[in-house]
Amino acid sequence: MKGKKTIKILLVVLAVVAAGIIYSCTAKTKTTDGNEPESAVQTETEAIEAETSRGQVCVHICGAVTSPGVYYLEEGSRIHEAVDMAGGLLDNAADEYINLAQVISDGQQIYIPDTEEVTSGGFTPPYEADDGLVNINTASAEELKSIPGIGDIKAEAIVSYRENIASFASIEDIKNVAGIKDSLYEKIKDYIKV
Repeated sequence: MKGKKTIKILLVVLAVVAAGIIYSCTAKTKTTDGNEPESAVQTETEAIEAETSRGQVCVHICGAVTSPGVYYLEEGSRIHEAVDMAGGLLDNAADEYINLAQVISDGQQIYIPDTEEVTSGGFTPPYEADDGLVNINTASAEELKSIPGIGDIKAEAIVSYRENIASFASIEDIKNVAGIKDSLYEKIKDYIKV
């Protein structure tokens, strides 16, 4: 009899403890607006912030491409990637008049001329302001040597790197070239661009 009473008391104590645990768990996920638990709202907000931080840009590509239109690409993408998204170039595209390696910017319109426009003089290549900086993605070895601190060997190394390994996404990428360390980069960074 005494043992049954002890078991009943233990069961009551366990029931009270279990109720307390259940209550504390549900209190942590209390709703903020009566519909969703607070933890679900935080997760949704974090997902939106992650999507925003991915950094997309919007460009309008038109002219001699298969599917002209507005496209969204990852920040840092290049014109050739926008062309690919638009279905590629048409057979009569005069793409040699466009820098397909150029990094795109948000809101940019990219126009690909056709050969007829170019031969008839109806297309003027985009004007690029002369800011005095050397574009390390397009400059010849001679142009690269105009940068203080860049001689024959380093100029050839820069050209070789971009032709055989990768183009430069930012000016800091020039430090990937053999022989260009932080000290030299600090001397040349104000003379170069991508």
